[in-house]
Amino acid sequence: MIHIYSAAEPFFFSGNKDIAILFIHGFTASPSEVYPVAKLVHQTSGATVSGVLLPGHGSHPRFLNRTTWRDWYSTVESESKYLLANYEKVYVVGLSLGGLLAMYLGGNIPELKGGVAINPPIRLHYDKLLNFLAPLVQWIKPYIPKPVGNQEKLRKKGRFAYDSTPVKAFRSMMEFRKRTLGVLDDYNDMPLLLIQSQKDETVNPKGVELVLSKVKNIELVELEDSEHVATMGKEKKEIASLIIDFIGKN
Repeated sequence: MIHIYSAAEPFFFSGNKDIAILFIHGFTASPSEVYPVAKLVHQTSGATVSGVLLPGHGSHPRFLNRTTWRDWYSTVESESKYLLANYEKVYVVGLSLGGLLAMYLGGNIPELKGGVAINPPIRLHYDKLLNFLAPLVQWIKPYIPKPVGNQEKLRKKGRFAYDSTPVKAFRSMMEFRKRTLGVLDDYNDMPLLLIQSQKDETVNPKGVELVLSKVKNIELVELEDSEHVATMGKEKKEIASLIIDFIGKN
């Protein structure tokens, strides 16, 4: 049996029956990193919010290496369909990998009313180097330690995340990125709000240009004072307000 740490547990705050919002966390992390914004949105708007735990997360990196993007997508697809069966309007919000999953859901489930992608990894810093090295490193060093400083700062704020990156699972995320970009070529009319941190230490902010070129019904907001995990940063209240305004318009 896989032990899930209490700090990584899913969350669900029941609100009105009109609106439900699915929140999706990023790669190697947990619902704890989107919790602050989800809580603000729930308290301010009265919407129901659900934060899922993606397979392989919340326990040990070795379990993440046993999963693929298909497992992650299956989980968010299932939760989306549950919410659609019980609420009038359903929206999806994702951070990082969660942003990719939000966009992929939007391309496959037209009943969704809108999607919000926060710092999706369309392009990473040192992208070409990472793609070249990952297949080689996978068999030599299956887990790559993360830089300690920023991880510790986020941990003190309540975020549960692995302190290393499982390389095999990382490669699956890169495969999923390609599939998501392919879906965007035939994107439906679901409105998309793209939020990008200009101080993102993980994602290259210029990657948003590719999404902007593919999706017609899209709005871009740039955060000037946020890093990658913007949902736990200085502008989390602004992100919550952006989500509420987006829902009000769509």
